[in-house]
Amino acid sequence: MSLTRFLVATIAGAVVLLVMGFFLYAVLFMGFFAANADPGAASVTKDPPEMLFIYLSELVLAALLCLVIGCWAKVSGAGAGFRTGAIFGFLLSLSISMMFYGTVHYMNLQATLFDVVLTTVRISLAGAVIGIVLARK
Repeated sequence: MSLTRFLVATIAGAVVLLVMGFFLYAVLFMGFFAANADPGAASVTKDPPEMLFIYLSELVLAALLCLVIGCWAKVSGAGAGFRTGAIFGFLLSLSISMMFYGTVHYMNLQATLFDVVLTTVRISLAGAVIGIVLARK
């Protein structure tokens, strides 16, 4: 994979992660997460959030996903990218969410597990887009 293709796929994946994250967490399920937040969650939540670090986080995640899809799994195309993203996203999200649930008063178990589902969806869709970019000749 060329550096140019890696960068384009990473940026495309980061855009998908950002857009889907905003839509799922700030629009569609904001009420659900607010209703299932731990009472102490407000003390750890930044208002307003530091968007630069959110952008950078999604860019790093997209780069990691691009490496997993293009270099380690060595697949391309929407379907293969989606499947690889789903497996990677589920395992990564489950690991991080369980660690947070075990160590931080942030949200209840129901919301924690639902977050795993939403994160898996986001990473799967980003994986599909990355797979499409990597498949282009």
